Amino acid sequence: MFKKIVALALAAGMVLSATACNSSRSEEYPVKLANITISKAPDRVIVLSDSIADILVSCGFIKKIEGRSDECTQEEISGVKTVGSKLKPDLEKISALSPDVIFADSDMPKEQLTKLNESGFTVITFVPATSMSGISDLFGNVGAVMAGETTGREIGEERAETLSVTMDDLQRLIPESKVLVTACYLYDEKGTSLKDDTPSGKLFEYLNAVNVCKAGVADDEAFNALKLANPQYIFCDIGVKDKIMKSELFKDFSAVKNKQVYELSSELFSRQGNSLVEALTDMIEIMYPSVSINPEDPIKRTESSKAETSKAETSKAETSKAETSKAETSKAETSKAETSKAETSKATTSKVKADTSLKITKDMFFEFGDIKDDIKKVQNRLEALGYFNEEKSGYYGEVTQKAVKAFQKANKLTQSGNCDYKTLTLMFSAKAKAAG
Repeated sequence: MFKKIVALALAAGMVLSATACNSSRSEEYPVKLANITISKAPDRVIVLSDSIADILVSCGFIKKIEGRSDECTQEEISGVKTVGSKLKPDLEKISALSPDVIFADSDMPKEQLTKLNESGFTVITFVPATSMSGISDLFGNVGAVMAGETTGREIGEERAETLSVTMDDLQRLIPESKVLVTACYLYDEKGTSLKDDTPSGKLFEYLNAVNVCKAGVADDEAFNALKLANPQYIFCDIGVKDKIMKSELFKDFSAVKNKQVYELSSELFSRQGNSLVEALTDMIEIMYPSVSINPEDPIKRTESSKAETSKAETSKAETSKAETSKAETSKAETSKAETSKAETSKATTSKVKADTSLKITKDMFFEFGDIKDDIKKVQNRLEALGYFNEEKSGYYGEVTQKAVKAFQKANKLTQSGNCDYKTLTLMFSAKAKAAG
């Protein structure tokens, strides 16, 4: 088998494109990344890179992950079989899983890559992104491998955009202040730090704070520069806090004197998917305890574009404002309107018609992460019943999952969020209860 190991220099802005023989965008495969060609969508994937695992989870490709390295500790894939460490995986365990594609980091030892290569595996390694635009490219390329140049890349880039929008939303929660806040992240008590020229290092900007650990500072001068900057907040890896608090080197630091040293796992800062939002959320809760953050998953995954999301949120806010004003103006009119709405809902429910667009079979089953044309029919049906109001993409994402749960709740079914035979049969029948 031809050599299939490739490092994708995404961070450097390399243009990686996928083209079919006839160059039509309607062709999903083959997908070409540098000197490697993916001829079809992989069904079985092993992910050695915990950062890429973050992206696969975010994009909804969990079902295709057959194996993971010990470092891939995301809760969503905790039940997936492990194949050893990401830098020295167990070749026998990998062979037993027969993966179509293996995702790895660019720092995997050449010796290990050679072994995987000689065993005939397709290994794709990724260089970490150095900017948010680089993260978008990273998401897009992972998506293209998994689901095709058009559909997959759009899914990946959309998820990356959602990640960026969510971080912007979190930043807006922070109160404005003219006082300069300084902070840093340390990997050890020696002062090894997270520099400000990486996406993780730039998280401090979202905190309206300054990362005092600057890129380009020589290693032998790094600690002196840190001491001179004297950060107000020190974040550090698990197990490092006690060492810093007891160290003579740090005793005069403001963060130590004021007991503002906090531990956060370095995994959050090495991964370039949902973990970035998790890290930002944790730091906001520490530095700004008065800020209220929705306890639900801070990643606001959506199946629509940023513009559509913004439009929906604006419309919702305007509607809420109008309804509040109406309630304050006339309680009687509001009551009358609600009564009319209830009657309309009842009438709508009683006039539901069966939909025969989907040929339902007993083995039919859709769940989060699926991409199928039949899912568009499900989304159309959910829209007709009043549970779904987004783009019908054929991708079973979180918005579709929530719509299915809402339908199941209203129709007294188990709220699994999955479309099984029972759910689909009722959904497309005249007995389906529309949203009230």
